[in-house]
Amino acid sequence: MNINQISVFLENKPGNLSKLTGFLADNKIDMSAFQIVDNSDYGIVRIIVDKPFDTLTLLKDNGWVCNMTQVVCVKIPDAAGEMAKALAVLDKEMISIDYAYTYPNRNGDGALMVIRVAEPDKVAGLFTSSGIKVIEA
Repeated sequence: MNINQISVFLENKPGNLSKLTGFLADNKIDMSAFQIVDNSDYGIVRIIVDKPFDTLTLLKDNGWVCNMTQVVCVKIPDAAGEMAKALAVLDKEMISIDYAYTYPNRNGDGALMVIRVAEPDKVAGLFTSSGIKVIEA
């Protein structure tokens, strides 16, 4: 029920992000989600791609520092309060969120929210039992 997310560590230098996205494009890797978290020295680029295991291997084999993490992805309808409703499921169970981000659903139907938690299988089950659509890989 979980999605594999790849985190790539990049030194904060001009052109590094372009090199990464160009590398992915050259290797015909389709990114559906993208997030950058940075500090003064480096950034962490989180991506969800169509072939996560192949992509991770390809990145590592070509010198990129990266790892894979399991995340939960849920569909959030485009209406006021829908994100709050989803997050309330976790709040009720006292589940801490490490991080979360959203991106538009490709079919134009609302958004998808990616959530990193300690127990992704448990969280996916809680969402499903609460009627919240969990997106699978």
